[in-house]
Amino acid sequence: MIHQGAVNSAQFSPDGRRVVTVSSDGTARLWDAETCQAIGEAMRHGKEVVSAQFSPDSRRVVTASADSTARLWDAATGKPIGGPMKHDEEVASVQFSPGGQWVVTASYDNTARLWNAATSEPVGTPLKHEKEVYAAQFSPDGQRVVTASDDNTARLWDAVTGTPIGEPMKHEGSVNFAQFSPDGRRLVTASRDKTAQLWDAVTGHAIGETMQHEKEVYSARFSPSGRRVVTASKDNTARIWDAATGEPIGEPMKHDGSVYSAQFSPDDRRIVTASYDGTARLWDAATGRSVGEPMKHDDWVNSAQFSPDGRRVVTASRDDTARLWDATTGKPIGEPMKHGSPVNSAQFSPNGQQVVTASKEIRRRGSGMRQPASRSAGQCSTRKKSTLPSSARMVDASRRHRVIGRRASGRWPRANRSARRCNTRWKSILWGSVRMADGC
Repeated sequence: MIHQGAVNSAQFSPDGRRVVTVSSDGTARLWDAETCQAIGEAMRHGKEVVSAQFSPDSRRVVTASADSTARLWDAATGKPIGGPMKHDEEVASVQFSPGGQWVVTASYDNTARLWNAATSEPVGTPLKHEKEVYAAQFSPDGQRVVTASDDNTARLWDAVTGTPIGEPMKHEGSVNFAQFSPDGRRLVTASRDKTAQLWDAVTGHAIGETMQHEKEVYSARFSPSGRRVVTASKDNTARIWDAATGEPIGEPMKHDGSVYSAQFSPDDRRIVTASYDGTARLWDAATGRSVGEPMKHDDWVNSAQFSPDGRRVVTASRDDTARLWDATTGKPIGEPMKHGSPVNSAQFSPNGQQVVTASKEIRRRGSGMRQPASRSAGQCSTRKKSTLPSSARMVDASRRHRVIGRRASGRWPRANRSARRCNTRWKSILWGSVRMADGC
C-alpha cells in the first residue's frame, strides 16, 4: 500500500473488508483488505491528511486535513460526497455519529462543527471555544457532543441544535482528551494541569475527587464496563481509578519513561500501557499489579492495542518494528514486523486475524542521511544506502512467520510537516509505507 509521502495512520472498516490510509502527500486511499489492491481513485486534499474514519456501516469515509477541510467519500469508489466541510484552520479530528447520520469536526480555528453526513451541509451554528479545539466526540446515543480545547475547558453540546449544555468543564491547563462512559452518563477529561476529572454528562458538574498525577495527563479512558478509569501520564505512570468516586485503585503502574497510552482489555481484566521507556506492559485491572514480562522494543513504544478477543497485544514502536505478544504472559509471538522507519500505528482487524501497520521514513539523497519523521525533527542519523523501498506485506497475525505476496518500491521528494526543518536543510526524501499482517 504505497503513498507518495508519510503514512500517518491506517484503519480497518467495521466490516473488515477495507483499509483506509492517510498521508502527508495530501491524500487518503482505500484498499481491499484481502488483496491489498487500491480501490478507486486517491481521495485528494490540498495539504496533509491527518485522520480518517469509516462510517458505522462501512459505506462512507470521512477525512480531516491540514487544508482546513474535512470531506466525505464513497467507500466503494473513493468519489467525494457533497462539497468540502470548511473551517478557517486545520481540522484536528473528525468523527461519525453512532448512527452515521452526522459528522463532527474539531479545528484549530477555535470551533467544532456538526455536519449532515449525507450532504456535507453544516448543521446548526459552530461550537465555539476561545482557543484551539483538539477533539470532539459523540455520546453513545448520538444526542450530545463533548469538545476538548486549549482554552482549559471541555464543553457539552446538543448534537441536534449545537447549543451548549451546562457550564464549561474547567481545568487549569489545556484539555488533552475527553471521553463519554459506555452508558453515556459520565465524562472523563485529561489535562495538562496534571489531573483527570469525572463529570456528569447531563449537567457538566464535577463528580468525585480530582484524579491527580505529578505531570501532564495524556489520556483517560473508561473500562468497557464503565466501572473504572485508567489514566496515562508524563510522570512515568498510569493509574486506575473508581469511575463513581475518582478514588485511586491499587498502586501506580510505573514505567521508566512517560506513559503515552493506557487501555483496558475487552473483558475488563487487564490493562496495557505503552511508554517512551521502550516497553509496553500488562497489568491486572483490579489491583494495578504487573502481569507477565515487559514487552520490550529498542525505542519508545508509540501504541499498544489488545486484539478483539483480548488474547494478544500488538505494539508499534519507533525502533522500526511492530510486534505481537501473548496478552497473558507478555511473551512475543513470532518475529518482529519490520519497517525501515518508525512505526506510527498498528491495528487489529475486527476479526483479529490481520494487523495493519503504518510507517514513514525520510532519507537524504546521495548522502545516506536519514531523518525519522517524528516530533524531533532535528535528530538525523546516518545510514549507507540512500534509497529505501516502500512496501506492503501480509503475514499470519497469530504467528507472524510466513510472508506472502510481493514487495513494491518507489521514492518521492516530499517530507511531512514535522520534519520540514530537516528536509529543507538536508534535502531529505520521504518514504511512506503500510504493511498488513496475514496476506499482502
